[in-house]
Amino acid sequence: MQYYTVEDVKRITGCEQNKSYEIIRELNKKFRKLYPNAVYIQGKVMKWFFDETMGIERKDKDEKYKVEA
Repeated sequence: MQYYTVEDVKRITGCEQNKSYEIIRELNKKFRKLYPNAVYIQGKVMKWFFDETMGIERKDKDEKYKVEA
């Protein structure tokens, strides 16, 4: 799995560190609701989920990282 760290989220969003951690927490909370059996890493967010949620177009569009519900 590929993840964004807080540094990646800061760079992408332009937010400060505290706000970036808040974004990651909220996205992981949403992810857990959608995929209750999936594993997530605290302090990181899956790239495909972040990009999809934030409306970022992925260049590779690699579907193998998606989690099936």
